[in-house]
Amino acid sequence: MNDTRIDDLKQRARGISLGLYAADLGALGSAGETARGWGCKLLHFDEMDGTFVPNMIGGPGFVKAAGDAMLRDVHLMINRPSAHVAAYVKAGADIVTVHAEAPDAAEAIAGIRSAAAQENRPVLAALGLMPGTDLEEIADLLALEPDMVLVLALDPRDGTPADISAAVARLGELRQRTAASRPLLGFDGGVTLDSIREIAAAAPDLIVSGSAVLKAHDPKAAFAQTLAAWTDTPG
Repeated sequence: MNDTRIDDLKQRARGISLGLYAADLGALGSAGETARGWGCKLLHFDEMDGTFVPNMIGGPGFVKAAGDAMLRDVHLMINRPSAHVAAYVKAGADIVTVHAEAPDAAEAIAGIRSAAAQENRPVLAALGLMPGTDLEEIADLLALEPDMVLVLALDPRDGTPADISAAVARLGELRQRTAASRPLLGFDGGVTLDSIREIAAAAPDLIVSGSAVLKAHDPKAAFAQTLAAWTDTPG
């Protein structure tokens, strides 16, 4: 894939990635359109298989149905992502995140890049990290130079509460470790109107927020506050 096209996508794939599945599942289309009216530019899809994590939701059809008016940020919390990444790329995903903890993570990253080349469009191949994953143990995956690294503040596999401070510290460590390749750095989990300032101060390129916005009394105002915290932070 042409480096310029990937770099252009990286520039666009910054900001608040709105967790669409926090909306009424019967009205995802209208929720996306409403968010677009607020100035939302990224939609986040938490795809779960009921095996890698306890919950089950999603599928390439949801990603395709969202259309291409906003970037589609797909987070695969599934056990064997390499078997599914091509379908999500074909469905229109602009970012596909696979987990370092999946047994075929390296194969999945290669699969994203191969599928993007076949579709002849840029797609960011991203690596997700659970809180307990030792960075030394995934050095081989970081050496693949993922286009984005998504840091989770909580582990959806066991229900452990979010540790914002630890995840913020991990962002700083990853920024140092990946200085040569300079991937985007994303933050996911525990994002609320109370925690957003601490998170934004760590200057992640992308912050995932779902329930804190879409389940708020005034979702439009909640999105504006969340975006403002990210925008107002030097990075």
